[in-house]
Formats: sequence, C-alpha cells, structure tokens
Amino acid sequence: MIRMAAPFKDPRTGIFYFRRVVPAALRPFFNGASTEYKRTLDTRDPDEARQRYHPHAVVYEQKLAAARRALASRQLRSARVMVDDFLDGQTDEQLRGVAQKLATLELGAFEHANGLIDHAPGARYDFGVPPGLDDLRDHASRTAMLNAVPDFMPLPWLETLQRVAALPSLDPIEWFIAAVASANTLDWPLAPELYEAIGRAYLDRLCTACALSIDPARRRILPPSVLVTGSGTAASTLSASSNEPHLPVQPAKTVPTITQVYEAWATFEPREAKLVDEWRTAVKRFAQLHDDPPVDQVTASMVRAYRRVCSGLPSRAKQDVTALPLLEQVELAENEGLPTLSPATVNKALSAIRVTLEHAVEELEVIDGNVAKTVKSMAKKSLEDARLAFEPEDMVRIFTSPLPERSGVAQRTLFWILTLAPFTGCRLDELGKLRPGNIKTYDGIPYIAIEPDRIRVRQEQQGPAKRMKTASAKRDIPLHSILLEAGFLDMVDTRHSEGAEWLFPELKTNKYGSRTQRLSRVMNDFLDDIGLSDPELVFYSFRHTGKRAVRGKVAKEIVDLIFGHADGSVSTLYGRGADIAVLRDAIEQIHYPSVDWKPLIALARNLM
Repeated sequence: MIRMAAPFKDPRTGIFYFRRVVPAALRPFFNGASTEYKRTLDTRDPDEARQRYHPHAVVYEQKLAAARRALASRQLRSARVMVDDFLDGQTDEQLRGVAQKLATLELGAFEHANGLIDHAPGARYDFGVPPGLDDLRDHASRTAMLNAVPDFMPLPWLETLQRVAALPSLDPIEWFIAAVASANTLDWPLAPELYEAIGRAYLDRLCTACALSIDPARRRILPPSVLVTGSGTAASTLSASSNEPHLPVQPAKTVPTITQVYEAWATFEPREAKLVDEWRTAVKRFAQLHDDPPVDQVTASMVRAYRRVCSGLPSRAKQDVTALPLLEQVELAENEGLPTLSPATVNKALSAIRVTLEHAVEELEVIDGNVAKTVKSMAKKSLEDARLAFEPEDMVRIFTSPLPERSGVAQRTLFWILTLAPFTGCRLDELGKLRPGNIKTYDGIPYIAIEPDRIRVRQEQQGPAKRMKTASAKRDIPLHSILLEAGFLDMVDTRHSEGAEWLFPELKTNKYGSRTQRLSRVMNDFLDDIGLSDPELVFYSFRHTGKRAVRGKVAKEIVDLIFGHADGSVSTLYGRGADIAVLRDAIEQIHYPSVDWKPLIALARNLM
C-alpha cells in the first residue's frame, strides 16, 4: 500500500512541517545543498496542518521542476562542448549525410513494420510507433517530391531528426552517445540527464547542418514537370506560365534576444552610464545562463532560476573567478565559503531583467507581457542596516592614528574628509564633489550647500556633472564650531585664491562622474590598518555615528534635513528646508566627548 505524503510532526515541539527529500543531483540548484526541503506549517493542529500542506507541495513541485530545468541546461552546455570537440573537423556535408542516413533507416524501419519489405537495417532501432500503411505511402511520396527540389531536400531529414529527438530512449543515435562518452572517459551507462544532453546536443548539430537554404534569386519554387511517386510511375505533369503574377512573400518576424533588447533600451534615450554598465553585466549573466534566449521564450521560471544563481555568486570576486561559468562560480563560493551577492545586489539584477522585458513590451512590441514582473525580489536578510555606528573607542582610534600616505590622495584631503564626516553626516561622494563655491554664508552663518551643479557650471566644466543621490540629498549643512576652529574656511579661501575647481583638486573623476573611487579604497584600507576591519564599519558609518550623536536632542524633522533623509510624508514637501540658525543650533548638538579635538585642530593648522 502506497503511503500518501503527509505533514511531519516535530516530536519535540509538536509543530507540523512540510518535508520532502531533494534529489541529490538537484541540490545545488535547489536553495543550496540541503538534503531536504523543509517549511514550517506554524500549527500543532493536524487538520489545519493538512490544509496548509498542499500549497507548500505545489511550491515544492515548482521548485523541483525549475531545478531540473537548470540541471538540464547545465548538462546541455557541457554536452555541447563534448560533442563539438568530438565532431571537430567534420563538415556540414558529412553531418547532412548522417541525417540522410537516419531518415533512410527510419523509412526502412516503418516499411518493415508494415510488412512491405522483409529486411531493413533500421528495424533494429526503435524509431517509435510506425505510421499506418496509408500514411506511410503518403510519407514516401512526399519525401520523393521534396527530394526532387534541391532547396527542400533536407526537409525530410530535419523531420526525422525531430522525431528522433522526441523518442524517450534516443535509441537510433545511442552509438554516437556511447562514442562521445568513450572519448571523454565517462563511465557507461551514463546518468540519464547526461545521456539525453549529449544526444540532444548532437541532434542540434545535425539540424544546424541541415538548415534549409532557399536561393534568394528565386521568386518562387518551380517543381519539375514530373513528380515521381514511391512506385516510380508518373503521377502528374504540372506546368506554370511565365506570365503568372508573383505574390509578395512577407519575411518572417525575428524576435530579438534579451541582449539585443537591452542594447536597444540602453540607446533608446540618455541613461546614466554607471547604471547602463551595471545592468549590462546583469543581462549578460542572464544570457550566459540561458543561452541568450529570444525574449518571447523567456519564462518566469527562467527568471527565478537566474535569481537563485545570482544569490549564490561570490561577491567582489577576482577576474579569474568571474571568468568561470556562472554555475561553477556558485559551486566555488559554496565549497570555499565565500561571501555571496547581497539581496540588494540580486534585486538590482532582477530590475535589469524587468526593465529590459518591459522595453520589449512597450517600445519594441515583440512580446505581449513581462513575465519578470511576476517574480518577487529577494527579501532582506535583516531589518537592521548593514552598517554600524562607530563606538566612542573607535572614534578615538580614528582621530589619534597617523594618516596614511597614499598616491592619488593628499594627507590634507584625508584629514578634512575624516573631520568633516562626523560633523556633517555627508556621504563620501558628496564630500569628494565639493567645489569652493559650495561653501557659503547666510546671516553670518557659514554652511555647506549640497546641491547639483548650476546649469552654467554643467555647461562649462569638462566631464560628468555631479548629481544628488536622492531629491532629499539637496540640503544646507551649517559648519560645526570644531570645523571653524580647525580653519576649514581658511582652506576654502586658499582654494578660491588658487582658482581651483574642486575643494580637493587631486581627486580624479572616473567615467561615471565619481571622484572618490581611489579615496574610498584608501579610507577602507585606513580603517582596516587601525583595527576597524569589521565589514559593517566603513566610511558610511560616520552617517550613523552623527545621527546617533544628535538623536533625541533635536526634532526628527531637523535631523532628516541635515542628513538628507526623507520620511515620505506629504508635509515634508511643503516649505522645504529650515531657518539656517535652527540648523546651526542642531549641528552644535553633535558632540563626541571621547575625542580630544585640540590635537586635531593643531594638526589642521600645520597642514595649512
């Protein structure tokens, strides 16, 4: 008696679970390498558990099917390499000869099965269920007709290849599969998935060699005067008048691949260069995983498989790792315990696929719907921010350690960036893009204006203009008294007198408009060198540190104005900003009592 699958009851807690074994071959594609798929049903009631069991079973079967497709895709890629190596040097003419031989063997097997001939070499192969006698005669006559037209001669061979591909055993080409296995020292019999993959890769090569090629000089195909039947008797004589009008033939509509659609999106209108490059990488990965499919063949399951693979890719991988196939990168990251792409990064990659398919729907009109919209983004692993604030002892270590000497970044730049960060809450890129003109005074209160370049500046400067991270990032930040005492305004005046375009002129602008690529690396190395190597402690931690220092002392709305945050409420859209004196008083509430700022102030004067 077969036992039906049922909820599993944990003997310790009494809570019911959905549990199913994951086949060993599918585990790398099935949410990791776990031996089972287990989900809590969140109940101790047997009846309620049975009701909740079925939806989990449906999801499990869907995931199982997706994993099988991913495994088949991986096996097919490996099989294609083996088949291509094995067939290296063989011409298309030779491959067409094999296809013609298979078609002849199939026809002989069918005739033998219907008692038309006593002996046929093809009878030893399983070509599937033979057609009836009448259908077989029609098939033989049609084959003879097509063979009489050179352009159509390969068509019966292609049809035979398609029927062989539909066979469950691929028996007629098992000799070839065995030869490829032997050439690659594979154990026989092969695993069913690899056996089928090699067979299908071989059939694909044969089909490519037999592709129909219609002479473009012909406007129509004229059959010969006599059509020969299977018995060899003349069936009919057809003639065609040379004055017969020719009907125009509409070319078949070609559906672009996902890579082609992405490139069309990238050039459709001006885009941010960094975004275009990041999304191009994401689409290339999708194309690599699924052999760059036409967009009308992209399914939601393919997008889910892509999401699963991306989530297992190693983060910040070196070039020798990124050169590997995607699934090998995932396996490497799993075996060596490497950190993988964050959910946020995976979701950005999914956005690239969604936007690309949406372009195919709305602009190119080559598909009717965007299947990627049905695929959910990955949930964040934690509700907490990925960065931590610096503790008082961390601040002491930062501001008492000697500044490093690095090429491309002056020590005075490192000093001012580090000193500005805890008293302004600015992002590193915002500080790197400051111009002398961004330091202004209103009602006697000096402040930093975090703002996009004016139109004139954008027109005059060479290279990318600076931009805001968000609309709320445009803000005014009064200068803290510590910064004033350290002589920050004197440094700004020096830049004015030098006619410098940037406040930190030695920083170089990369092709995306960022001036802090080198500075960011130097800052991270500095933190590592002084013992703050926790991945959650980075330059961005100064924003958390500053906000924690002022929290509870100043109204939340004023804190958000200083740090460039928006709470999404409509009220914040009215009368944006606040009186500069209010902002100055809020800034002065930032204190770091653990740090002795006098030596820093003296160092600033020496650097000047």
